[in-house]
Amino acid sequence: MSAEVRLVADAKALVGESVRMDGDDVLWLDPPGRRLLRWCTAEARLHEMPLAAPVWSLGKRPDGTWVAAGEDRFFAIDVRTGALTAGPPAPLAAGCRFNDMTVDAQGGLWTGSMHRGLLHGRGALYYAAAFDAEVSEVAGGLGVANGMAFVAGGAILLVVDTLSRTLLAYPRRGDAAGLDEPTVVTDFLTAPGKPDGMAIAPDGSVWVAMWGGSCIVQLAANGAVERSIMLPAPHVGSLAFDRLGHAYVSTSRARLTEATLDAYPGSGGLFELSALS
Repeated sequence: MSAEVRLVADAKALVGESVRMDGDDVLWLDPPGRRLLRWCTAEARLHEMPLAAPVWSLGKRPDGTWVAAGEDRFFAIDVRTGALTAGPPAPLAAGCRFNDMTVDAQGGLWTGSMHRGLLHGRGALYYAAAFDAEVSEVAGGLGVANGMAFVAGGAILLVVDTLSRTLLAYPRRGDAAGLDEPTVVTDFLTAPGKPDGMAIAPDGSVWVAMWGGSCIVQLAANGAVERSIMLPAPHVGSLAFDRLGHAYVSTSRARLTEATLDAYPGSGGLFELSALS
């Protein structure tokens, strides 16, 4: 079954990150441009909100409030205005910054880090009970900790490591911040590019955006790449599903030549894919 792919918002994001649903609207980020982007589906209109600091990912808590991961701390964020309220700095390793994040069922904040020079083994995972709570490191030894999501009723934290091209599964110790040693779910052996953002579809299937691979891929329960859907943009960064199963996918313009941008003019935009599940 093929999917219809449609460019809905030509945001020209240098880096399109952290696609999230806010009701029927779509939120995502352009961190280098310090922009929070909203695609209003009812109006078919793109809204842009400036941010006072770079923000790399978004999360929604069970109480409906929004949080974000900046360079070295969490924020509370007003997704209608872009206003940020900063939490305390995290104990990051030298040369590292936060990257993608997720929120657990208790409202706890989880994020990964990466070294700005993309050094292997310098990335880690961090936890805070709230945006203004103390941030603690809960796992280390990663490359670029990227797409994150809880599955199995919150018992497993899935984390993409972009540098090692793996999807890792960390068992969680109850409802606490502790994580046990991870297992490798997949190495994306047959998929082009590098794994980036991740989302769980309404049917429970795992989908991953492939940076440099012009596609999103669906993973089978055993980690095999079960399905691949191509997009007209090389750098595919993040995705989210609406309640009907349509996917919204962000793309980026970073490090693309003028010739490539001419060939893929939608790069940096938001694409809508017809229902995938």
